[in-house]
Amino acid sequence: MTKIKICGIKDQAVIPTLNQYLPDYVGFVFAKSPRQIKLPQAVALRRQLKPEIKTVAVVTAYDLSLITALVKQEVIQAVQLHCSISAQQLKQLQQLGLQVFQVVKSTWPRLAAADYWMYDAVQPGSGKLADWQQIDHQQHPLILAGGLNSTNVAQAIKQVQPQIVDVSSGVETNGNKDRNKIIDFIRSVRNADQKKYCN
Repeated sequence: MTKIKICGIKDQAVIPTLNQYLPDYVGFVFAKSPRQIKLPQAVALRRQLKPEIKTVAVVTAYDLSLITALVKQEVIQAVQLHCSISAQQLKQLQQLGLQVFQVVKSTWPRLAAADYWMYDAVQPGSGKLADWQQIDHQQHPLILAGGLNSTNVAQAIKQVQPQIVDVSSGVETNGNKDRNKIIDFIRSVRNADQKKYCN
């Protein structure tokens, strides 16, 4: 079954929806962004989410002190890296008990030990589609992000066959997470899975 990640959660308004519809992952953005949050906000949000929802720190630099603090306060179970990292740095993160989502970029080495390779649009968070034609879904477990929404995610699942689909702006209205769009997205993914496994 395709797992679901709702990224860029920054306020409590959508917590009841997330707890009801149970995406597999929720992303907290610690990079400079309109969706950026700080450690205290992340702690508060994590405590309100059901424990079965895994949380992901989204970062654009390898900040071991921040990541370690998040682990110690039991805020995250995974880290999503929009930066180049070494094999040793990857090992450090996994030794903290974290899943590692490594964003793929042509100038960065792809580390086979990463739990997932993540394919995103050239400008993450822009709402633009990633180039599905450039993705080899047989190579490595992958996450597909970039411009996904409830109307195109079924086609994305059929064509790319990702293990995880990631959405942020596709479930927003005027820059804020939209309850109905989150529900529609989750239902679209689950309906696409049902068709895939029933055919």
